[in-house]
Amino acid sequence: MSLLQTSEAQQQYPNAWQHIEDEMQKARDGYATTLVPVAAEVLTVDGDEVLEIVAVSGISIDEDGEDSFARMTFHAKLTQS
Repeated sequence: MSLLQTSEAQQQYPNAWQHIEDEMQKARDGYATTLVPVAAEVLTVDGDEVLEIVAVSGISIDEDGEDSFARMTFHAKLTQS
């Protein structure tokens, strides 16, 4: 597990980043919302290294009346099999 700044992830893993950016664009279009990537991490899942990006969207009000962000997580393998 390796935490990265989103800018580092974009520079170090451009192919995985592009795949995730394509998926985020689909979500932006589908939900008519903005998505801002805020965290990046390299994980090992079933023996494969995966880039995980967490993005937040807008502010929503939870049932207690508190502000909260909607969060979405995106993944892409770092190597092709």
